[in-house]
Amino acid sequence: MARPRLLRVPLFESGGRGSLFPSIRAGPSRQGEAAPNLHLEGHVLKLRYLGLAVALFLTVRPGAASAASPVEVGQNYVIHSPTLNQDRGYRVALPEDYAWSPDTRYPVLYVLDAQEQFAHVATTAAFMTYSGEIPPTIVVGVDSGNRIHDYTQTDWSEAWVGGGGAKEFQTFLDEELIPAVEERWRANGFRTLMGHSASGQFALHELATRPGGFQAWFVFSPSLDWDHGLPQRELAGAFAKLQSSRGFVYFAYSNDFGGALADDLKLADTLRSEAPPGLRCQVRSMPGESHVGMALPATIDAFRALYPDYRYDPADLGVDLDAVEAHYAAMSQTLGWLVPVPEGTLNTLGYGMLRDGEVDQAIDLFQRIARDHPLSANAHDSLADAYTAAERWEEAARAGDRAVELAREYHNPMLPAFESNAADRHDQVRNHSKDD
Repeated sequence: MARPRLLRVPLFESGGRGSLFPSIRAGPSRQGEAAPNLHLEGHVLKLRYLGLAVALFLTVRPGAASAASPVEVGQNYVIHSPTLNQDRGYRVALPEDYAWSPDTRYPVLYVLDAQEQFAHVATTAAFMTYSGEIPPTIVVGVDSGNRIHDYTQTDWSEAWVGGGGAKEFQTFLDEELIPAVEERWRANGFRTLMGHSASGQFALHELATRPGGFQAWFVFSPSLDWDHGLPQRELAGAFAKLQSSRGFVYFAYSNDFGGALADDLKLADTLRSEAPPGLRCQVRSMPGESHVGMALPATIDAFRALYPDYRYDPADLGVDLDAVEAHYAAMSQTLGWLVPVPEGTLNTLGYGMLRDGEVDQAIDLFQRIARDHPLSANAHDSLADAYTAAERWEEAARAGDRAVELAREYHNPMLPAFESNAADRHDQVRNHSKDD
């Protein structure tokens, strides 16, 4: 049984007066569930609230003016592994809309070396969801133990002592941790594995030996020299046995030189020329990045490569609901899971209809959004805007009140804007009642 406990991430610790960042920790869970990772709206659904949303995104929880407040990034858990015969820690960051979307299931990104990688990956995923570039994603950070033992396929004693534990770690990950995560949280079965350096070597091993275990792999500056180039040889041998495969591999390398760069180029050639049909591969050279520092820009780039057309661009698709639905249906075919049209995209379409004077069509669309996302405060607030455009004052006021109720219940940072809108709509009801 996983046991939640306080997580204090040793990144950006407060240095007292004048320090740039407060300390980062995980917050308490509510009703036995992990707390949302960040207090932001998610995708920015209304341009007129953009400045407020960004300000709230960058603001820590309210507290005394003279005291620092922690920023919450996920929740920490412990699971006992019979295979490893030890407890292992892991961290979970849920999408902001997880609480108010009880019927939604989410892709999951598993991040190895969580002590170093989880905080920046979880916040990057949250911000890219907020900006509409990727779907809401559950981020699971897997704490590392003995990295040399866990992430390597063989005992390469001539160079390193204690290697060769990848088989046991793989069993722990695939048969113990992932089932526990998917039993507790609403996962949709689309899994991505991210590894950097030694854990990048393990990600390649996972791809070579259990290609169906994940649907995407983010491999950043992997250790390719292990046992005289075993990671590349193992992958090439696995590719040769596959007639087809479905998934996505992202490989990025940093400012390597000499033998390390030669290993990078050899792996790049394997992915480009030997990958089986159906396996999408993206290779990125980042010569301006260090081995350690490249993980952050590579995370952003890998997300964009995995979901290249997720963000709705009105310049390409216009205000055309059929075209938008066809676009996301095609994306679903590529990814292998049903990608719903994002609430933010539908919201943008609805406001485009209002702008073009198609008020009845906009009301129909906003009603659909509210039905599909009944606990979304923004969905009801947008519906209230559409009713206002149709001069259906009382319906607008009721929808606005519902938005305020939901924003309060789910601690939505847009609450002040929703309250202001609701007050304006009640003023409109009173003003038109006097006119009548």
